Amino acid sequence: MNSYSVERILPLLLKSKGEAEIGVIGKSMNPLLFKGDKVMLAAAEEYEAGDVLVFRYKNGELLIHRLLFVQDGRYFCKGDNSFRLEDLSKEQIFGKVIRVNGKAFCPWPAWKIRLSYAVNRAFFASRYDVKKTKQTNIYKIYQNLILKKEVLTMIYRQNKQMDIIPTDENTVAVFDPDSGDTHFLDETATDILKSLESPCDFETLLARLCEIYDASPEDIRADVEEFLADMAIKKVVEVQ
Repeated sequence: MNSYSVERILPLLLKSKGEAEIGVIGKSMNPLLFKGDKVMLAAAEEYEAGDVLVFRYKNGELLIHRLLFVQDGRYFCKGDNSFRLEDLSKEQIFGKVIRVNGKAFCPWPAWKIRLSYAVNRAFFASRYDVKKTKQTNIYKIYQNLILKKEVLTMIYRQNKQMDIIPTDENTVAVFDPDSGDTHFLDETATDILKSLESPCDFETLLARLCEIYDASPEDIRADVEEFLADMAIKKVVEVQ
């Protein structure tokens, strides 16, 4: 069934049954969706950042991409494994994905949405050059944390261009001399940053923190991923 046929049938199915199933044909939503997967969608009154939407884009193209934010009545979406940001109206949206291959999927936390948008901004700054974008610090961290495509061991480190200033016994502030921004870190974030005084890979970082907090890697993994994403966007942490 071509995109034109799907576009005509989807509204009818959603109106009569409340749900509709379509197949995935591309790789722009890897690793959530792969070619051949079946997604169930349903229409909604409102859509929120993190929802995976099915919508009609330019030239009748049918896309399944994630909503990053809504601004002035426009919906801005991006594939998890893509670079381009799509700008669309609510009228172009058929619905949101509620199941993948019959199973519900977990929504993205806010930090993943911010990191995905940061990749798009790196793409823009690289003048829409995919090869250059893939060389940026932000994309490498996105690739490691979101796409899980770590071919070589990625080493995380503090950005030595930043000034780290103690604010009390247990916390620090990080000053960016290029932008003039100051980032105040809480005690946990300070512990993680101090653990990167000696550069290391992600699993080594987890092991160091497990010793500090007497915790298992799975207890703290999500928090450490969020910290690395946030600090990468702020250029406090980089990879080598």
